[in-house]
Amino acid sequence: MTRWYEMYFDVIRGGQFMWEIDRMHEKYGPIVRINPYELHIKDPIYYNTVYTGPTMKRDKYSWFLSAGAPNSLFSTAGYNHHRLRRGMLSPYLSKPAIRTLEPVIQEKVNLLCRHMRDALRNDVPLELHRCFISLAVDIVSQYAFGKSNGFNVLQEKVLNDNWKDGVTGAFANLLLARHFHFIPSLFRGLPVWLTSLVVPATRHIEFMESSIKERFKHVYEMNRHGIKEPCIFSELMHNEKHPAAERTFNRLKDDALFLMVAGTDAPSQALAIMLYHILNNREVHEKLREELVYALPDARSDPSLAVLENIPYLTAVIKEGLRITALVTSRLPRISPDQILEYGNWKIPAGTPVSMSIYLTLRDPSVFPEPLLFSPERWMQQGPGRSQMDECFVPFSRGSQGCLGPNMAHAWCYIGLATIIRRFDLSLFETTEENVTIVRDCFNGQTKPGYNKIQVKVQRDLTSSAM
Repeated sequence: MTRWYEMYFDVIRGGQFMWEIDRMHEKYGPIVRINPYELHIKDPIYYNTVYTGPTMKRDKYSWFLSAGAPNSLFSTAGYNHHRLRRGMLSPYLSKPAIRTLEPVIQEKVNLLCRHMRDALRNDVPLELHRCFISLAVDIVSQYAFGKSNGFNVLQEKVLNDNWKDGVTGAFANLLLARHFHFIPSLFRGLPVWLTSLVVPATRHIEFMESSIKERFKHVYEMNRHGIKEPCIFSELMHNEKHPAAERTFNRLKDDALFLMVAGTDAPSQALAIMLYHILNNREVHEKLREELVYALPDARSDPSLAVLENIPYLTAVIKEGLRITALVTSRLPRISPDQILEYGNWKIPAGTPVSMSIYLTLRDPSVFPEPLLFSPERWMQQGPGRSQMDECFVPFSRGSQGCLGPNMAHAWCYIGLATIIRRFDLSLFETTEENVTIVRDCFNGQTKPGYNKIQVKVQRDLTSSAM
């Protein structure tokens, strides 16, 4: 077996290697070699061993990492270096930090509601991924670069797909870059018109990346001249607790790219798919609306996160939405640098890349019966089965190198879903299961080309009837 086998399924077949790995497991068992260097395990109970906490060292597998932002946290392989860089960003994404950001999140959700009222008035459909990625871009950019440097996409009269196409294109491009590491550097030296002949999404990616770099450069130059605005990167530039080498322009620019790409695509897709499942299940929709009306009698009020987190069925809907979406389809290789791992009768030598898949874990029928069924009720039960589900609920991965953003994502889900469902009657429009079925692994899962659209019609504005 060579890496060309993986390349064929990733590049030629278009993101199919994850499903080929699953086929290998069906044929050969829970542990398989997927290339000359790496093992893959399919066993949800073993997840916490591979993705363990800070007491056990785990390195990332450098071959697998992105070449597009080489100085970013995402592309940092070594345990100690990753821990240092993660420690720079994690305070801004802690639960207390997100609480202070709550007014900004609600402000942006209210702007999205204006687009919904416009859609009702003009009797036109809205595309949910476009809506939610606009929301995500506005929140993250304001938090990262400051209020005066936010992208303010939601201020546009009509939303467009520039960010959606740029972000999804960047993730799709990861597959090519993973197998041919020279491509990002090569493409940067060529005109966009030429590279777009090879990779059509290049135009969208270039728009997105140049927009982010321009904003970051402006913040950096402002700070050099003593003009500071409260935001993540302004504070990082001046925080002398961190080494000077970690606060250079090129180093922080790559983290800006990382935050704006990784921090917008997955949460916005998850919200869109979650809302699809709610609207596609009348009983779920009605029960959730009933709970929200009870907790929020005035549809015009801005719901607080503290109140929303105590609505049991809303929490169950969000957990089930994150589970069934299982948006990170990519395996996430980890290396135990100085410890032999044991799985059953197998001893895995230190230094061996070992991976597991969030997608396969969250859809394992031994833990989640009828895994393709959207059933928030499964999270309302108690008992051993529920404990096992909680143990294997890993939409953000786990361990010292897991996703930085679960607190932010949860805040968007609670505030975004509650506000929209409490204020509007929506119905699906020209949308079927094909529009949410993940069939390609581009790190984040994607639908068939051209099917990444979930359209709704706004039927009624419930805030007008509350007046």
